[in-house]
Amino acid sequence: MIQKIPRYLLTFYNTSGAIAVERFCKANGIPGRLIPVPREISASCGLSWAVPAEQREELAEIETEFADEIEGKWTLEI
Repeated sequence: MIQKIPRYLLTFYNTSGAIAVERFCKANGIPGRLIPVPREISASCGLSWAVPAEQREELAEIETEFADEIEGKWTLEI
């Protein structure tokens, strides 16, 4: 069985926002990856950016830069 760990997730209004965040993060060495939005979360877009919860602070720049694209911010064990 896969061990669940706390993760911090950003959900997006649309797929283009999710892809823009992924490109920005990869270009700037910011951790995380795109994953499907967990069932516990309802979102317009089916993608979310996920990092381990302890790396949440590293997304502060993303949250500011892409504020118009981000639908929600979540901490879940997945």
